[in-house]
Amino acid sequence: MLAFPFLHVIALMTGGFLILVIKKKYQKLYKTEALLIFILYALLIALYTEPVITLIKNSID
Repeated sequence: MLAFPFLHVIALMTGGFLILVIKKKYQKLYKTEALLIFILYALLIALYTEPVITLIKNSID
């Protein structure tokens, strides 16, 4: 069983908080834009989890 990726969860929470701070500072940023930014950020974080890296390594070999 793989270890739970605590670092990735912390990175997601930090990124989400940062997006909320930016949204509060810049009122012209729409909620949908902030949500899209968070979704893309979550996909980027997901690319660096162990199962995805293993899948990429297996597909290359």
